Amino acid sequence: MAVFIAGDLRFCQNGRGMVDCANARGREVTLSDVDSSGGDMTSNAEYIILVVGSYGAYFRLTKDEVDRRFPCIIVYTPDPVPEEDTISFVRKMKEELDLPVLAIAESSPRLVKNFSLFVAGGCDIKWLGLRPSDVVALKMHPRCMRPMNSKDFKLAQRLLEKDAVVKQRPEWVEELKKMVETRSKVEVEALAPLGRSFLSNVYFPDKMVAQDWI
Repeated sequence: MAVFIAGDLRFCQNGRGMVDCANARGREVTLSDVDSSGGDMTSNAEYIILVVGSYGAYFRLTKDEVDRRFPCIIVYTPDPVPEEDTISFVRKMKEELDLPVLAIAESSPRLVKNFSLFVAGGCDIKWLGLRPSDVVALKMHPRCMRPMNSKDFKLAQRLLEKDAVVKQRPEWVEELKKMVETRSKVEVEALAPLGRSFLSNVYFPDKMVAQDWI
């Protein structure tokens, strides 16, 4: 398992000296790399931005260097479903650095399930976006949306009815209900028609200033 990191994170890796993810942008890091640090992770960041499954969002955020404008560490995990090592890695960062984790991913039942897995694995996260309510607020064109298939729809219903993590988060429930009502999901990349750097120059800064996460 590996994640990719850009931002203000430093740790000492056995046999390789100090790793500085602010300079080695987009560095691939494994849980064993950080475990070898002996708990010497350091950072001046105030947030961990967890990008789940959306390389396009990770590329745009790092390309536009949002971590240099906002005190954050950007962590990208490409796993379709987060593995135990991935959850442990993010939990270790959160606990050792004592930072909140804000998640960015497509608006879909599958990604809500992934968020639930992180929380169930002991890594509390907040959902920054993309959320169905954002789609409405931004007046995104219907062509930006993709229809949910029957598997998506059944997963959404199962999350609403049986997922303990989701049921404890009323705002997540409301967002899921919007997905069910519209029967649609939206990729983060769908923000691109609003501007190539809309994600990093408008959407993300507005969210951070307003502390708009749930």
